[in-house]
Amino acid sequence: MQEARRAEIEITYEGKNITTPINEYLESFSYEDIASGESDRIRISLHDIGKQWMDEWMPSKGDRVSASLILRSWDEDGTIDKLYCGEFEVDDMSFSGRPLKCELGAVSIPRNEPFNAQSRTKTWESITIRQIAREVAERAGIELYYEAEDIPIEIIEQNGQTDCKFLYSVCEDYGLAMKVYANKIIIFDEETYENRASVRSIDETEMSKWSFNSTMAGTYTGANIRFSDPNNEEEYAVMIGGGSRILEINETVDGIEDAERKGIAKLNKENKKAVTMSITLKTDVRILAGTCIDVTGLGGKINGKYYVDKAAAKKSGSSICQTVLTLHRVVPRIRSASICAVEQAAEECASGGTAYTVVQGDTLWGIADKFYQRGMEYERIYVENKEVIENTAKERGKKDSSNGHWIFPGTVLNIPPKG
Repeated sequence: MQEARRAEIEITYEGKNITTPINEYLESFSYEDIASGESDRIRISLHDIGKQWMDEWMPSKGDRVSASLILRSWDEDGTIDKLYCGEFEVDDMSFSGRPLKCELGAVSIPRNEPFNAQSRTKTWESITIRQIAREVAERAGIELYYEAEDIPIEIIEQNGQTDCKFLYSVCEDYGLAMKVYANKIIIFDEETYENRASVRSIDETEMSKWSFNSTMAGTYTGANIRFSDPNNEEEYAVMIGGGSRILEINETVDGIEDAERKGIAKLNKENKKAVTMSITLKTDVRILAGTCIDVTGLGGKINGKYYVDKAAAKKSGSSICQTVLTLHRVVPRIRSASICAVEQAAEECASGGTAYTVVQGDTLWGIADKFYQRGMEYERIYVENKEVIENTAKERGKKDSSNGHWIFPGTVLNIPPKG
């Protein structure tokens, strides 16, 4: 006789297994598995007709919960699949009626006040991200899993931030992913994970719901970051990628290498929203945040490899357990960068001409004054770049550029040599 498919949850609360009473009162269970930038969460909804949960069984904030999702005979008769969700701290609870109900929310953070509650001010000098993470993990009394290159930082300020928020921000600035899971800090290079083999293919016929979005809004073909090198006080420009949609970045950096790392990280973070999908399907314990899947059955322009940014599983009823996947398409990341000293660029222009990327606040008059020391020479720049200036103005909703009056950040101009 074939066994009925069913989903259960297994719960340990403050070291005690409470799986039986939880499943007896359970209305729904949800688990949010997030690849980076936020902590994982669970939410448990219980009916409370006997008022036990609002009386002698009432939880307390800060209590520790570990949870697993158990899938029995899910794909084949007699199989048992288990998804360990991790260890969590109760941070939210509510009661309502009628019907009488208890809602518990818990977040995946270590039980350690310095890590997630205590603000700290510190100057970190001549250090790597791995070393910062190791010190934070040791102070929190948890493990560190670090799978990325050693990235040096000359100086960085932790200014009134918890260790948790500070480490998240450092990783984001340098293009690393970070999550807290099962009492571990996990830091990894997301691009490495994007390049791994997909855990499975998902055809359109397996999706109960899906949506696809492709946008140019807020995405870029390149980035530009300008800074003064603290070692020699010379002004530099770092151009990453190219094209007409340029992201202007204003960041404090240590030097050229630091500017390049931060610029690449910021550009590729913005571009992750260029092609995105949401898919709802029957829960599969293989598909976790940080893995990749292949989408099929939706046509050549939608099919392809996608990275799982978030996997939100929800159980309601004994046999209903679905996961909503939030995905971005895996595409080659922009890494090519060119670096030049701004003063040197002006000198080169005097002899052989050079390329110049328009920044916020630029005018053709000001650019001519910078390169020729004569603002009235702006017409030479306009004539040389008339096509790109006019096309860009029309892309931005203008009828025309009004003879070069309207120029926009990110436009790359060819500056003719001095006459």
